[in-house]
Amino acid sequence: MAETDSHRIARNLHMLSTLTHRVLEQDVPGNDGSGATFLQVVILKWLGSAGPRRAQDVAKYLTCSAPAVSQHLARLKKKGLIRVKPNALDRRADDLHVTEKGHAVIRRYETLRSRRLDRLVSRLPDARRRVIVQGLEAALEMLLVEKPWVDDICLHCGAYDSPQCKMREHGMRCPTEGTAAKIES
Repeated sequence: MAETDSHRIARNLHMLSTLTHRVLEQDVPGNDGSGATFLQVVILKWLGSAGPRRAQDVAKYLTCSAPAVSQHLARLKKKGLIRVKPNALDRRADDLHVTEKGHAVIRRYETLRSRRLDRLVSRLPDARRRVIVQGLEAALEMLLVEKPWVDDICLHCGAYDSPQCKMREHGMRCPTEGTAAKIES
């Protein structure tokens, strides 16, 4: 029996996701000399992208428990990558800030990831590269048309956050940026 297009697409999307994580993300932070894990880099990038946030915001972003987040944040603090300051309006709450050392880790990660991706992409002829870009964008569009999760989606894309985000183009807002609802036009 011949494999259906639907099955091939599903398999290839899964493989693409896993390979992206392993080739472009997983190994890069460990190679930068900081000792930061990919998850720690994602947390740093997310914290650095929108100013101070609280531990509860990180828990929501990572969709994990408060104790797990506390451990991640303690490790970041111990490495000198974040600092914790009392919130000016609510002294019971702490704001998390990325330190200069943390920003340096982010910059090193971005540089290493970009070099790795540039090296891979540079091997492709221009026509093939355009086909890949168009195919990936078409796959995203295909999936974004189906919105069963309209009010609650987080793709944990802090490592790739961009104003040209396809989610935003479809009127979605990151639930960690405030309301998770569809942006009203």
